[in-house]
Amino acid sequence: MKVLVLGCGMQGRAVIFDLLKSDLIKEIVGADMVEPPLDPSIYSHLDKFSFVKIDGNDRADLSEKMNCGADIILDMLPRELTRTVTELAVEHGVHLVNANYGRELEDLHEKAAEKGISIMPEMGFDPGIDLVIAGEAVRQFDEVHELHSYGGGLPEAAAINNPLKYKITWTFAGVLDSTNQDARMMKDGEVTDISAQDIYKEENIHTVDIPGVGTIDAIYNRDALVFAKKLGIENTVKSTGRYTLRWPGYAPIIHTWMKFGMLSKEPLDWLPENMSPQDYLCKLLEPQLQLGEQERDVCILRVDVKGIRNGKPERHLYHVIDYRDLETGFTAMNRTVGFPASIAAQMILKGEISEKGFLSPIHHMPFDSFMEELGKRGIMFTKTLY
Repeated sequence: MKVLVLGCGMQGRAVIFDLLKSDLIKEIVGADMVEPPLDPSIYSHLDKFSFVKIDGNDRADLSEKMNCGADIILDMLPRELTRTVTELAVEHGVHLVNANYGRELEDLHEKAAEKGISIMPEMGFDPGIDLVIAGEAVRQFDEVHELHSYGGGLPEAAAINNPLKYKITWTFAGVLDSTNQDARMMKDGEVTDISAQDIYKEENIHTVDIPGVGTIDAIYNRDALVFAKKLGIENTVKSTGRYTLRWPGYAPIIHTWMKFGMLSKEPLDWLPENMSPQDYLCKLLEPQLQLGEQERDVCILRVDVKGIRNGKPERHLYHVIDYRDLETGFTAMNRTVGFPASIAAQMILKGEISEKGFLSPIHHMPFDSFMEELGKRGIMFTKTLY
C-alpha cells in the first residue's frame, strides 16, 4: 500500500513515524515545502520513505502531487487548505484522512461515495479521540441527559516557567486563532451563546480535577450543540458543553490581550511589515514558549456523560492522559494527533472501515479496535462508572 502524507511538520512527522512501522504500508511519500529531518535512529524502515516538494497554495501543484497513485492521503497541512485538499482527493478518487474540523466538507459526501472513497476528517486529538469516545459513551445509554467534553494540551506542571503557563505543541497562531471563536452551551435546558470576548472571563470558567495532573481550568470551546446533534442526543440532553483545558492563570492573560486588541488580525502600518498585533505577538512569544529538550507536555481528554441506562441513572467518565515521549522527542500532542490519523488510514486500507463518502469518528470508527491500537502506542484510556 502507498500513502501520501501532505504536511511534514510536527504532527505530520508523527504520522510518518507510525506508518513506517506498519507492515501494511510499503511506500510513503512525504510532501511539504521543506524536507523533514528524519533521524534514522528514531524512524525505522526509511527505505520506504521519499519526499516531494509542494506549494500548498498552488492548487495545480497540489493536484499533480496528489495524483501519484497513492491508496490513501493523510492531510496534515494547515486547516485553511483542508477544503482544497479534500476536493482534490475526491476528484482523484483517493481515500483521505485529516485531523481538522470537517463541517465544511459534508457537501462532498455524495461525490465521494460515487467515487467509492472514504473521507474521514476530525481524526486527531480534539477533534478525534474525543469524538470516538463520545460516540461510544452515548451508545451505552438509553437516554443522555448531560454530556461534557474536555480537551487540552499543556506543559506538565514541572515545565511551567512563564506567566502564561503554556508552551507550544502546535502552531501558536492556531492557538490564538482558537481564542477568537464564539461558543454555545446548554445548561438545564437553556441554550446560552458566549461571545469570544467573554469566554475568558472568570465567571465563565470552571475547574476540573484531572487524576495525576491537578486542578485545571475549563474554558468554553465552540458550539457544543452541533456535536450534540451529531451524537444524536439533541432531543434528550439538558446540559452540554465542550471545553478547552488550561492551567489556572492562562485565561486572565488571554482576556487582557483580547480587551486591548492584541489578538486582532488587522494589519497595522506602524508594525514591521504591516503585521497584525496577533502576528507580532506570535513572533515575539513563540521562541519563549518552546518546550525544553527534557520538558514534557501532557494531553488530556475527559468525556463526562450522565443519563439513563437500563432504567437507572448512571454516569460514565472517560479520561485519556498522555505525556511526551522523551526517547523519540514526540510531544503528547504529536502522538495524540498523528497516531490516530495513521490508525484511521490503516483501518480504511484494511477494510475495517468500509463505508464510503463523508465519515465521522463518532459513527464509523470501531471503538474497541481503535482504542486497542492507541494502547499499542502507549496512549491509554480509563473509564469510571458511577
